Amino acid sequence: MGDVDGAIYNLALGLPNGVEMATIQEQLPQSPLETIVNGVNRLLKDGKLELLQSGNKVYYRGVSSDEMKLMGAMSEDEKLVYKHIENSGNEGIWVRTLKQLTNLPQTVITRSLRALESQVLIKSVKSVKHPTRKLYMLTSVSPSSEITGGPWYTDQEMDTDFIEQLARQCHQFIYAYSYPRHNPEMVYSANHTGYPTATQIKRFIAENRISNVDLSLENIEELLTMLVYDGKIERIAPALDADMGMNARFGKTDWMYRAQRISSKDSPLTDIPCGRCPVANRCSDTGSITPAKCEYFTQWLSF
Repeated sequence: MGDVDGAIYNLALGLPNGVEMATIQEQLPQSPLETIVNGVNRLLKDGKLELLQSGNKVYYRGVSSDEMKLMGAMSEDEKLVYKHIENSGNEGIWVRTLKQLTNLPQTVITRSLRALESQVLIKSVKSVKHPTRKLYMLTSVSPSSEITGGPWYTDQEMDTDFIEQLARQCHQFIYAYSYPRHNPEMVYSANHTGYPTATQIKRFIAENRISNVDLSLENIEELLTMLVYDGKIERIAPALDADMGMNARFGKTDWMYRAQRISSKDSPLTDIPCGRCPVANRCSDTGSITPAKCEYFTQWLSF
């Protein structure tokens, strides 16, 4: 490998996303453009550079010696399939998508996948969104939370017990800070800023080892959103937020959370099903949807 070729190769190898021709020229100001282009072409031919395209830009990525050795043992079809799987990252790629991208016959794709799996270069995973689809990704890559469902799924099944346990702990923590401890029947003033935030709730769960799974702030916010929809807690914008509207619109407000008060004598009058019935506008004295046939209304009347 000549001096120019070696300089180009080392430059490209040091940049995982590849290097543009303009950058190569900047780094090799003493080399004529023709010399650089010839060097790039030789490296491409020898498999030491890989051509990448992002939009209208072209990049040259350096191929390591280990990668060249690995690719050298593959057939051309296997290389093509492997590259598309590699490019799919942690999202994986479906067999049907592979067929569309490679234009290879199904039998060739199946044979290539088996060969790559037998060498433990790729693996198949299932998606919680599409349980019937088998996705392929590199063995060294961990599937994204979009594929696995994140901490809320175990073996492709939603772990409702785990979710309910965490939601209950979150609710209890929020409730403990929602009302004055010396007099729980009182309420804090409108400018009170001591209600818990998602960050504080995340720290509480981590410090008390309530979850064996590492939960992100986004995971905690998902639990809190569920509690909000269940009517157990409510979001409160910080009183000192001078630009609350702008921040809230872009999701930048560090919301506080306050629990709804639990009454010792909950009256059924506060939970009339008609007020939140999705088909209330179609309910009448006659027809298939009537108060007489409504099981929820019957349950409410039994109180």
